[in-house]
Amino acid sequence: MMDKSELAIATSQTQNPIPFLIELLFNLLSKMITVSTIKLTSQAVSCNPLTY
Repeated sequence: MMDKSELAIATSQTQNPIPFLIELLFNLLSKMITVSTIKLTSQAVSCNPLTY
């Protein structure tokens, strides 16, 4: 048997999926920025002619 607070949370999540989608998009954007930053820094280090 569900608690009343759990039922209220479940119904509010199904009625309003916008915050969930915003959070999902923000997480994806954050991961993309992290990956691109790692790629840029690894390219800058490996292509530096002064280290040879």
